[in-house]
Amino acid sequence: MSPAAGAARDDGPGVVERAAAALVYYVPSLLVILALLVLWQVAVMVLGVKEYILPSPIAALRALGNPNYQWTANLLATLYAVLGAFLLSAVLGVLLAIVIVWNDLLLRTVMPVLILFNTLPKIALAPLFVIWMGYGIWPNIVIGTTIAFFPMVVNTAVGLASAEPEMLDLVRTLKASRWQVLKKIRFPHAVPYVFVGLKLNATMSVIGALVGEFVASEKGLGSLIITSGVTMETAPIFASLLLISVMGLLLYGVVVAVEQVVAPWAHREDTTD
Repeated sequence: MSPAAGAARDDGPGVVERAAAALVYYVPSLLVILALLVLWQVAVMVLGVKEYILPSPIAALRALGNPNYQWTANLLATLYAVLGAFLLSAVLGVLLAIVIVWNDLLLRTVMPVLILFNTLPKIALAPLFVIWMGYGIWPNIVIGTTIAFFPMVVNTAVGLASAEPEMLDLVRTLKASRWQVLKKIRFPHAVPYVFVGLKLNATMSVIGALVGEFVASEKGLGSLIITSGVTMETAPIFASLLLISVMGLLLYGVVVAVEQVVAPWAHREDTTD
């Protein structure tokens, strides 16, 4: 066997192979979801449940074709708020984590403030952001950021602080600066922790954006849910929940896909035959 052939064999599976393996991995979950939807549809039909109490999955899907609900405008409004909250909380989370681990004084100063802020009920802060910033997408982004950034801070800080002490002692004896230690040692070690925070961030950003839309918003899926609840139209409520779930799953999937490309070594491989 030639060296080139041996090197090609040791490269491991490609992106397509990993994507196919991930799809196969989630097949049982997809089957369970499909079975639950079928059971839901059958139960509504057999029991004769009124649509305003519990619509069937088909009725919810049918509501997606109703132009009166302005699905495109509402979906885009929620999507912009979710993406804005996700990106802003990710950047702020990493920066605050760096500040926390920079020295012990900053750790003792910043972390208690963050914990205190995280204990505040965000639903109570939402009206304040609306008063300060007015109606629009920015209050929803800020509310989503306040909900999503804390897990990002904690996970990144844990990753930065858990670098191997022996390695840190070695680079310090070589007179490495604090920035060089952060760049060369701490941050590469924290990459898996950062992606854990991003995965939590992907779901928390959706929740945060919806909280903002529930409080005060003229557009968005959260606003549509509120107005549909007032008029007792449950089909668009379930259709909105479906779109919200898909949005969160897609954002989570993008984070997982980026992690597979940026840090495939972070995943423990199956060594059994």
